[in-house]
Amino acid sequence: MRMSAKKIIFVLFILFSLPGFGQEDMIISHSRFMQKVNPSAFGMNNINKTGVLYNSLGMVNNNRIESQYFFGAISFDNDNFSIGLDVYSLRMDNTGLINTKPTVSYIYKIQLDNDVYFLPSLSAGFGGSRIDTGKLVFEDQLSLVSGFLQTESQDPLVSQIGNSNYMDLGASFLVHSSNYLVGASIKHLNQPNISYNKENTEFTLPIRYSVQGGYEFDINPYDRSIMPRYSTIFAFLNASKMGDNIEVFLSQEAQLGSFSMGLNQQFRKTDSFGFTNIGLSVAVAYENFEFGALYNFPFQNPLNTTVYSPSTIEIFLTFDFSPYLRNKRGDYRRISIDNYY
Repeated sequence: MRMSAKKIIFVLFILFSLPGFGQEDMIISHSRFMQKVNPSAFGMNNINKTGVLYNSLGMVNNNRIESQYFFGAISFDNDNFSIGLDVYSLRMDNTGLINTKPTVSYIYKIQLDNDVYFLPSLSAGFGGSRIDTGKLVFEDQLSLVSGFLQTESQDPLVSQIGNSNYMDLGASFLVHSSNYLVGASIKHLNQPNISYNKENTEFTLPIRYSVQGGYEFDINPYDRSIMPRYSTIFAFLNASKMGDNIEVFLSQEAQLGSFSMGLNQQFRKTDSFGFTNIGLSVAVAYENFEFGALYNFPFQNPLNTTVYSPSTIEIFLTFDFSPYLRNKRGDYRRISIDNYY
């Protein structure tokens, strides 16, 4: 084997196996960042919003994979459409892997009924991956006699694993009212080739199919003083299939005025194994800002100790610059239609 065996296995595992969907991002807060699973969410309630998220996923031997996410959405109310932009970046310092993908989405608004809206969308992403070959060890760099390691390699493989660039297309829709939403999304419509050697057609992203559903209900309809006036529970589901891989995400979040707390469950199944994550989330809103954090607990399958579900930490900050947000006075419901009017 020309390259360090452990590093080759580690890199390929992360690139094509760890997320369960081959270079899919690792963001867990699907209910807070619905646009990651369905870009039509950029247009919900004509939002004008921006935010950032940091994700850190723990691996074995104290290794971690870090990723950052930025998004922004602006609504053109008079023309019934919205534009969304998000940028996802993943970094693995010990292998020199950097994966970045900005995506632009166009969302159109169609009113179906007095309080029911249909939001179809189209998305185009531009992905790029790079591996720093200086952090990899090749066979010709090792001297078995002296034990020294040369700084440069003449292996022809070096020039083939430097960069990979591709375009990624998708489509989605959402139907929602003031208390429910249903939707579906398709990603990787063009099945992009993500290999570092474009002549290799084995590493193409299969189409990813996802469905979403959410329901929000009031748990303090009579304004009892035991809890804030605006108190709701939001339940959310996202189920995805990509090739032979399946992922199901569930969350249940209580919004108590400006404070929220919730549970989430995530199940992933690949060809050879499946695992489950369980996590907790909290968030606090103040006027136009919202700050939140999520932690998913590590889990090792007692029946198969080789299956390890890593811990995940996420923190995020969002800013909503919709002009009438301050008039809500503590109403932080997750599904709303009041901004359409």
